[in-house]
Amino acid sequence: MNYTHGNLLFKVKQLILLVLYFVGCISFGFSQQLPKGKNLVNDQKIQYLKTKGEFSKITTSKENETVSFLIETIKEPKFIYNCATSIPIEKKSYPKGTVFLLSYDAKTVTASLETGEAKLLWLFKQLPSYKGNIASTQSISSDWQTYYIPFEANRPIAKEDLGIVMQYGFRPQSFLLKNIKFEVFPKGTQLAQLPKTKITYKGMEANAEWRKLANQRIESIRKGNFTVQFTKDGKPVSEKVVKIELKKHLFPFGARMHAEDIVNNTDDYKNFKKAFNSLVLGNDLKIKRWKNKEKRETTLKALEILQKEGFPVKGHVLVWPGFNYLPTSIKNHTENPEKVIQIIENHVKSILEATNEKISHWDVVNEAYTNRDLQKITGSEDILYKAFQIAAQKQPKARRFTNEYGIISKGGIDTQKQQWYYDFIKRIDENTNGLVQGIGIQSHIGSDLTPPERVLEILSFYATLGKQISISEFTMDIQDAEIREQYTRDFMIAAFSHPNVVEFLFWGNTEDGRGKCDIFTKENEIGIMGKAFFSLVHDAWKTKFNSTTSKNGTLVGRGFYGEYEYSFVEDGKVVKGTFEVKPRSKRTILIEL
Repeated sequence: MNYTHGNLLFKVKQLILLVLYFVGCISFGFSQQLPKGKNLVNDQKIQYLKTKGEFSKITTSKENETVSFLIETIKEPKFIYNCATSIPIEKKSYPKGTVFLLSYDAKTVTASLETGEAKLLWLFKQLPSYKGNIASTQSISSDWQTYYIPFEANRPIAKEDLGIVMQYGFRPQSFLLKNIKFEVFPKGTQLAQLPKTKITYKGMEANAEWRKLANQRIESIRKGNFTVQFTKDGKPVSEKVVKIELKKHLFPFGARMHAEDIVNNTDDYKNFKKAFNSLVLGNDLKIKRWKNKEKRETTLKALEILQKEGFPVKGHVLVWPGFNYLPTSIKNHTENPEKVIQIIENHVKSILEATNEKISHWDVVNEAYTNRDLQKITGSEDILYKAFQIAAQKQPKARRFTNEYGIISKGGIDTQKQQWYYDFIKRIDENTNGLVQGIGIQSHIGSDLTPPERVLEILSFYATLGKQISISEFTMDIQDAEIREQYTRDFMIAAFSHPNVVEFLFWGNTEDGRGKCDIFTKENEIGIMGKAFFSLVHDAWKTKFNSTTSKNGTLVGRGFYGEYEYSFVEDGKVVKGTFEVKPRSKRTILIEL
């Protein structure tokens, strides 16, 4: 080794040591800043983790005082919660805002998914019912890795309700788990202070090929060329600089609203009008709410306002066949199927008659996969088919949709449910002579982010049925601002790029404390999801340009389909007007001033 080379190596070693020193200092400083939590896991009881049923098993082993668990999903159950284990913890009541940290070491042993990873879903329980759960789904690496999942209580938790539950009822798989901790932190600890395993999804990189192709499809299917000719007193308005701006998309971008907010013109409705061009009513057209005459009057008044202000309304829902969503009169007649059929048909007929010409399209049947009480009482799905027939008869102009959840969400891996929904739609068509016109795909997105390419695959699968597709209920559970904004944007790009998708509806508008949808914040500012929405609908997808008319008074342009405003200055005054650009319309738009 010559002197120069040796000296260089010495300097490199010095640099490495210096870097390691600073990293150590930073790490030490960071660890010093971390609040100290109390582990609630019962170390004695956790050694006896068990699972029930035929679908899974847990094998415990111990090495050097460390207990590890081999968790196997032997057969995929109908519902993932059929394979579940509650972690034994010390229970106590906690106030809203308390933060917790779940951590564990895990590695995949065997997997059935294309990614080669096992999956598990953690439920942070706050209430006796499932509604209080905060869910987090995690894919497990093939190498040992420590995972961190912080939770913040969004309500006071009673001692008996606190829980942390592991669900693993996915496709056949096995994974190892050890060093499970569930820590609670002192008052004042912020969620951002705790470590967190970063959530990612395939296709999130800036130069992702799927996004490039999606934007090319958007350019092709959502935009068109147009020619406008301006005349005055029969003569061309030539060499005039005209400002052209899209004011209202033809494509429906909408949100869920409540009739009461519309009637009272609340901030939520005012925010809605700044962002959207269509909507779906949340609870107002459901059978339980409709039975209340006072609330019914509010709903009808809201529909009149929306009609007057030019907002198309999706009706939700004619038949939701589960006891939880039906009046008590149904339960009172479970032994009398004829009476149940009569109650449902009378409701469907009456609400369609009362809302005629006020609804653009209906969710005729909602969530029939998990809600089967009407089918069980009556012995078949005929009661659902009949709803489509009545809808076609009473409101022939209103399009008829089905609606279902868990199709695109959960990573898009539930192929069993996807196939059921596909076959269900075919069964309705076969029994009603093709009365299904649209497929509603709810998109309540948890922490298990479905890659955009998979979203497009699922949409294309349903497109083979030859029907319109609605993204009917988009929400996001992830609160991390960066991923929340980016995934909202990517999901919208994917959906808007698919030719069969005919609307995109958010299940919410102004943030309401549930953390599901924040187009606007409680302070009426643009929220995290709102940043993604406005960056697309009101920026990237909003055509705006200036053009000079030719000698014969024409100008040509290309833009997104919808209603445009033109404006120019004439004799010191601003002249304004509107015109529409529609698909497959090649006629010159004639504007006589």
